[in-house]
Amino acid sequence: MAVDKMGLSWIDEYVYGVIDHCCSRDIFEIYDSLNINIKRVDKADSLLQGNDALYIRSYFGLEVVFIRDDLPYKYEKFTLAHELGRAILHAEVSKAAYNSKLINKSKLEKQSDYFALRLLAIAIDKDIYEGFTLDQISKDLCVTEDSLINIK
Repeated sequence: MAVDKMGLSWIDEYVYGVIDHCCSRDIFEIYDSLNINIKRVDKADSLLQGNDALYIRSYFGLEVVFIRDDLPYKYEKFTLAHELGRAILHAEVSKAAYNSKLINKSKLEKQSDYFALRLLAIAIDKDIYEGFTLDQISKDLCVTEDSLINIK
């Protein structure tokens, strides 16, 4: 997978660090190793506010990801990897909540998506996907369309 024009290569070091620290690329093993709890909730749960998942770190350092209980397995893995990226790459953002209007959420989402793709080793094989639309590729890979914009 080639690095995009947005300069996301710095995230690769975090991905390699997680893999090295946890001795795994499996998202569930990584969550276990890092003591991050996964709680599956109904998609209509108000906690999710219409999102697929929500990462929370408490004042006491407890970490949990609330995730919809109806997601397909491969998409669930991508979503968990995205939330892990958010937790690792943007740990200080929650402390800056009072400045939420100043935070570039789109940029943070792209970074978390890139982290997830790299961690799960998801890449687009141009020979396999030649002639496919972005929508078709994202459905086949079980990722969001937006996440694929960051890779070549």
